[in-house]
Formats: sequence, C-alpha cells, structure tokens
Amino acid sequence: MMSLRFHIHFLVLFTTLIIPKHCHGHLCLPEGHVALFIFGDSLFDAGNNNYINTTVNYQANFEPYGESFFKYPTGRFSNGRLIPDFIAEFAKLQFITPYLHPGYHQFIDGANFASAAAGALVETRQGLVIDLQTQLSHFKKLERQLRNKLEDAEAKILLSKAVYLISIGSNDYAIPFTTNSSVLQSYSQKEYVDMVIGNLTFVIKYESIFRINIIQGSIENLDLPNLVPLGCLPLARAANPGNTGTCMLELSALAKLHNKALSEVLPKLERQLNGFKYAIADFYTSLSERIDNPSKYGFKESKIACCGSGQYRGINSCGGKRSVVKEYELCKNASEYVFFDPVSLLNPINCYSIGKSKPNGQHKTLFVFGDSLFDPGNNQYLNGSGVEGGAITWPYGETYFKHPTGRLSDGRLVPDFIAQFAKLLILPPYLQPIAHHFTDGANFASAGGGVLAQTHPGTISLPTQLSYFKAVVKSLRQKLGDVEAKKVLMRAVYLFSIGGNDYFSFYSQNLNATQSNRRQYVGMVIGNLTSVLKEIYGLGGRKIAFQNAGPLGCLPAMKASNPQLGILCAKELSALARLHNRDLTNVLENLESKLQGFKYSIFDYYNALGDRVSNPSKYGFKNGKAACCGSGAYRGMNCGGGRNGTEPFEVCSNPSDYVWFDGGHTTERTNLQLAELIWSGAPNITAPYNVKQLFGHA
Repeated sequence: MMSLRFHIHFLVLFTTLIIPKHCHGHLCLPEGHVALFIFGDSLFDAGNNNYINTTVNYQANFEPYGESFFKYPTGRFSNGRLIPDFIAEFAKLQFITPYLHPGYHQFIDGANFASAAAGALVETRQGLVIDLQTQLSHFKKLERQLRNKLEDAEAKILLSKAVYLISIGSNDYAIPFTTNSSVLQSYSQKEYVDMVIGNLTFVIKYESIFRINIIQGSIENLDLPNLVPLGCLPLARAANPGNTGTCMLELSALAKLHNKALSEVLPKLERQLNGFKYAIADFYTSLSERIDNPSKYGFKESKIACCGSGQYRGINSCGGKRSVVKEYELCKNASEYVFFDPVSLLNPINCYSIGKSKPNGQHKTLFVFGDSLFDPGNNQYLNGSGVEGGAITWPYGETYFKHPTGRLSDGRLVPDFIAQFAKLLILPPYLQPIAHHFTDGANFASAGGGVLAQTHPGTISLPTQLSYFKAVVKSLRQKLGDVEAKKVLMRAVYLFSIGGNDYFSFYSQNLNATQSNRRQYVGMVIGNLTSVLKEIYGLGGRKIAFQNAGPLGCLPAMKASNPQLGILCAKELSALARLHNRDLTNVLENLESKLQGFKYSIFDYYNALGDRVSNPSKYGFKNGKAACCGSGAYRGMNCGGGRNGTEPFEVCSNPSDYVWFDGGHTTERTNLQLAELIWSGAPNITAPYNVKQLFGHA
C-alpha cells in the first residue's frame, strides 16, 4: 500500500542565466531567471508529508532515508537527492524546499508541492495526502503572493518562463491492487485511465500562458521519464499472487494504457495551448531494459530493493517505523541496486543516468587535491580533527546548500563550480560513507592539509591524499578493467590547491628566517609536490591544473592576529607564496618537457585574488579586506564560534558584497569568479592552457 510512482514531467526549457538583474522593490531577479514549480508524489516529495496529519506509512523522515547526501532524513523517499534537487542544481537554483515547510521560502525560485502517495484523483488516499487538485490550489495561493510582491507583468513573465515538473498517477493505478478498492469493478480499465488523464489535463490547462514542455532523453537535455512498468517494482513482485517473482502484468498493462492515452492527449493540448511543446520519453522501455539487464548498466541487482523486508525486500518496512513490519534489511551499497526501497525507482544519481550508458569519450572526470580552499567536507569524517573547526556550524553553507556541509564558505567552492562547468555532479567528500561514482572523479582535499606530512598532523596531508587516489585507481581497474580505467585516468583533470598551510606553519615558527632558510623550505615543499605529480603520472594522470599560492599575507585572519600590520599585508608570508609560485612554474615546465603527454595549467590565483582584495568595486564587491563572518579586526577570527563553537561573532547581511567569507576563505561569489578564470581564463591569467582546454585534449 506504499506509493508506486509514475513520471510525467512538464518542463519549460531553461533560459540561460546571466548576471544582469531586474529589481522590483526589495526583490532582484537575474535576467533569464527560471523558477521551478514541482507537483507530484513520492518521487518528487521533498518533505511536504512531514507537515500534514498523515500516518508514518506515507512519510520518510527517519533513517536510513537521506543517509547518502544530506546525512539525515529530510522526508525524501530516497537515500539522497531527488530528481527535482538535481534539476534545481543544474538550473543554478537552491534546492526547492517543501511548500509546507514553516521556514523561509524563496518563492521566486519556485516551490515544491509534491506529496508522497498522492494521486491525480482526489479519492486516492483521500485525507492522508495532498492530492493533485490541492497541490494546484497551493500553487494558486502562491501565484497571488508573487503578484503581490512583483508587478503583475513581471509575475506573469516569471510564471510563464518557469519549469513545471509533474510526477503523478501511479498511486491511482496501485490502489485497486493494494487495497480492497472495487474501482475496477465499477469502471473499465480505459474509463479509469481516462479519469486519471482528465484530472491531469485539467491541471496542465489551468494557466494557458505557461510555456510547458514535456522533454525526453539524457539529463543534459533535461530529459525525464513517463510511466514506468509498475508491475515490476519489488512491492508489486512481492504482492503478485503465487509470489513467483514475475511482474504483476495487470498493473503494468494499466501503465501502458496510461502512456498511450497521454501520447494522444498531448498533441491536442499542443494545438489548444499557445506555446505548449512536448516530447515523451519511453521510460517504460528504458527502465525495463535496466531491470532485465542490470549488469549492462553497472547494477548488480534489479529485482530486490536495497531497503525493506520479505521476498525481494518488497514489504515497505524500510526504516522500521511503518505499520507493516518493524524489522527491515538494508544493503551495503545502494548504487548496486536499481531500487532503493520497494517503490523508490532509483538511487537519484543513477536515475540521472537514465538514457546514458557507461562514460564515453566525452565524459569528463575530475580529481581534486588540496586544502581548505577545496575541501568539500572531508575533515568532518576524521577522528579528532579540530583544524579550522570543520565548517560544520552555521553560517557556513548558508547561501547555497542551506546547511553546513564542511565547506569553508557560505556556499560552493571552486571545484564545485568546475564540476558543474564540466557537466558533472558536485563531487562529494571522498571520506563520505556513500556509494561513490569514481568515473566522475573524487575530492580528497582536507582543510589544514599541507604538501608536507608534518603540516597540521591530524588532517589529510598530500601524501595521504595520494594514497586515497591509489585506492580509487584500484577500484576503477576492478570495475572497468585495466584498459577502460586507463582511459578514464588519462582523460581526467587533476586539480590542485595546496601549499598555503605549509607556509603558514613555517612563518609562525620561523619569524626570523633568513632568505636562504625560506628558499630551502620552499624547495622542500616543491620537491614533495613534484614527487606526488610523478606518481600520478605513473598511474595514468596526464592533465594537471594548479591554483597557485595566494597572497597569504593579506588574509583577514593574518591581519587580525597581527595588529601591528594595520591595513598592510605580512610581506614575508606573501614573499614565500611568490617563491613557491615561481618554482612551481619551473617544475611544471620541466615535467612537460620530460614526460610524454604531460600537460598543465596554472591559474594565477595570487594576482587574481590580490586584485579583488585591493580593488573590490572593480569586480562588483563592496569590501575586499574584511570578512563577512567573524570577530575582531577585519572580522578575521571565530566565524561560526571558533573551534569550540562558543566564541561570539558577527555575520554580514549579504556575503556576495564581500571577497572574504571568513578570515581565510572566500565567498561563493568570489569562488565563482575564480572558477570561471580557471575554467576559461585568458593566457595572461591561466596558462599555458585553461581547464576547459585541458579537458578538450585527447
């Protein structure tokens, strides 16, 4: 009696987002801003059922739901993100929160009205879920709010350009097979399908000015599935009379009837509704193929759910909270399964791979090594690492993720943007205990880590990051075979930002160091770094990208801890960075001349960041010297309460006005600008190749 899902997806083609903005009162919208409005059932419910009076049977706000990405249950029926979360990410929107969430809603970005177990028919689990008609009424209420906040013309433009994403109907078809309903005794199958399609059509036609598109294909084209073979879900197999493991043919037959009816009604809507365009993906066949041939698509199990109980784990007891059964089983690696629970179609990451086979020659792979500038949260999985506090408290993560992720910024870091530019998902921390997709790459960076093993013991030094990479290489060889793994490693880009902590450590311990001492220390750092690069080359790596050392003496934290500096920078520390950068360039040139196929990119982070610090208004910032978050001079200390989380601190009202978010780390806006220079910068700033060009090299 759990929700079976089918997928109809109404989408507006995304308009390219660009920087210029239109402002209306206190609201400013980027040109081409695209909102995302979501309707549906458990496939899309981000947690609305947490806030209604229903039973736990229709909720997923308990473990193990959410374990892979959010690290806590959010109400999503998945181990991680849902399809709308990825759509929002690709559209450069924040995750769209549940409409019923009592917290802040950025409705100009859209809203999520979906409700697990809901149907297109009001009668489907009436009183326990938010049916499609009620979801539409919530949208109408929101529409009035938008018209109040924006001028009518601007609200109309926002709504007409928005994406309307709908996944609903499967629960309507499941009811006759999972309850004592006699509906199919009162209606023929065709009549029942027509009722479902009719209700769905009513919602689509609500506002004919909406430019709605149903799109198919791969995720790069925003393709999304239609109705799936419902009778082949683990829940349906387990409930099938005789329990032989075959699909429930009657239920799948309804799915086929629905798909046929949908394909007939959409051309009629196209003729009736101005601007209406559509295409329908044959997800019925696509998912059937993965169920019948799982190994062909990288799965090991296609009939049994990862989480549940009974035969095929088809009893929806995942989490042990529901009324059916309290005991349940949980697989070790969700990415090996087509189904997460008896009714959840796919792990969302794999769901986004629908329509794609194994990576082809165009697929990009990114491996990241570094320190806090690139650490997406590895340090939170270390035992006893107190370095930099792990960025696990507010306000870290507030701008984009809406919660702390372990990143030392208000939002995304440079590697996150590079991954998005390369059309990859944001790389999770390597140490995060989830099923990783190493064909996309991995991020090994660690806040506080250095090139030298003795720099900040307890963090992940570069030699240890290299050992992690070797483990990934081994995993790729086992999964893909030596030949294919070699291809992945050779076409990958290896992105580095490391060395700053080594120089901070040296500077703090050697205030009276001679120029000879400095040169010797820089030589040791560069020597160790060179050894790592040669090992990566030996393992197959060919394309190396460096963000060189920044103006270390100009950090707000450095000025806060050295009041005698005033507005000046610590010259000796910045001089160490310049020595490092000079020697790094020489080493990479030398490696290119000696190692066949070796190519590299160096981003002049020192001058790019330094110019933003000195001339913030030139780049759209208001403050280049003080941090957004912290205490003391230049807000250079204790953002988030310091290492113990108890120190007082201040937070600015708009991080995008600042170059620095905390005493040593830049804001998401700064990171975006820097990432754009790494990705496609001119030769005077990123040379001899930029990262986009590196990815393009065979």
